[in-house]
Amino acid sequence: MITAQAIHLGPIMLPWGLTILMLAILMSVVIGKFCFQYFAVSNLQWSAFKDSIWSAFLVGLLSARLGFVLLNLDVYLEHPVEIWKIQDKGFHLYVGIACAGLWMIWKNRSLKKSFIALFFAAFALFFISGQYFYQQVQLQYQQFPQVNLVSLQQEHVELTQFLGKPTVINLWASWCPPCRREMPVLNDAQQRYPNVQFVFINQNEDAKAVQTYLQQHKLNLHWVLLDFDGVTAHKMGMFGLPSTLFFNAQGKLIDTHMGELTHAALHQKVQRIVSE
Repeated sequence: MITAQAIHLGPIMLPWGLTILMLAILMSVVIGKFCFQYFAVSNLQWSAFKDSIWSAFLVGLLSARLGFVLLNLDVYLEHPVEIWKIQDKGFHLYVGIACAGLWMIWKNRSLKKSFIALFFAAFALFFISGQYFYQQVQLQYQQFPQVNLVSLQQEHVELTQFLGKPTVINLWASWCPPCRREMPVLNDAQQRYPNVQFVFINQNEDAKAVQTYLQQHKLNLHWVLLDFDGVTAHKMGMFGLPSTLFFNAQGKLIDTHMGELTHAALHQKVQRIVSE
């Protein structure tokens, strides 16, 4: 299944950001394959160049993770085990690209600079174009969802009542393992960020099942709403659980996260909506 957030291949989810990056690399390799002889690059050099691309990809991933960890070090020091939870998608894109680029330049310093420049120019073209088209698709999901939901007390609640303050909306279900793992993180965040509203929209479960789950796990969530038909997920193009949406005070969607959140990943995204 293809959604606005990712390509879903069974249990595997490929976020569009990673997909665009991989496609940009692939297209750059294709262009390099057709042009390397023009730049007097031997077959042996071309083979070594291709190998350096994938080693640079690994260097970039490690650097991007390290950069994100260092920028959020105070939060990670409180929860050091989360440094290894790369499923929180805590990567600093530009640090990763810069380090990968420097690695490639150093590994291929004997090649003509014009050939390396062509490769980087092709990568930049495809990557920036992909990001632009992805952002254009995302524009239709930028507005705050106008849906009517039900509270645990069976009262109707319009989501638009949360406009005016930074708001985090979490789509979850009690049967979803990553939802269960991240719920204590979100529960703690309510106290850590008092100026941010946290809204928990349960997907397709009844009030009794939700209340039982919250009581069993001693979760004191301020706003828990029921979405029996998955209307919110449909309107926002979020079809995986857990999914979290981050809105600024004006109701503009600033960021999204599909999958389990850690304290550091949540902190970074909350800081964005608070500063907007």
